[in-house]
Amino acid sequence: MTDRSATGRRAILKKYDVLPRTYWPGNERRGNALPFMDRNASALWKGNLHEGEGTLTTESGVLSKTQYSFRTRFAEGRGTNPDELIAASLGGCFSMALSNELGLCGFHPQRIETTATATLEDLAAGWTVTHIQLDVHANVPDASQAGFMDAAIAAKANCPISRLLKTNISMTASLDR
Repeated sequence: MTDRSATGRRAILKKYDVLPRTYWPGNERRGNALPFMDRNASALWKGNLHEGEGTLTTESGVLSKTQYSFRTRFAEGRGTNPDELIAASLGGCFSMALSNELGLCGFHPQRIETTATATLEDLAAGWTVTHIQLDVHANVPDASQAGFMDAAIAAKANCPISRLLKTNISMTASLDR
């Protein structure tokens, strides 16, 4: 049995020296003794939906004024789109969570490759991401298929992005004039 408590997760983070500077005892959210971290990204959109275009920038700088537009989302265009970014986020988060789950079981994955396919459908309510398919292939010496599947199921359930996709979204909004 693995230690999924806040203390166990904090011990894993401390082992790898990744406790953020924002951590201190008592810095808790919803009874979780782990720290919280804010990650920032910004989107700038100019123009109407069909002819307009925008850029995405992340705090880390990995995306810096990366182009997105109607064409990159619904046709052929150079740039990214929100749907592929959601798929990439889930695929990356899931792969990390699976590596962790396997490690907690004493396995040492050599390679985990996850393809996440986000399905966008035009429903009566409007365009909606209706499904994300995860296809994972891994090289994990000494792991049984059953053990691997248990770890994959746990990773899918415990990955922060998987949980995000089942959450409420809060918002503040202001109109500049």
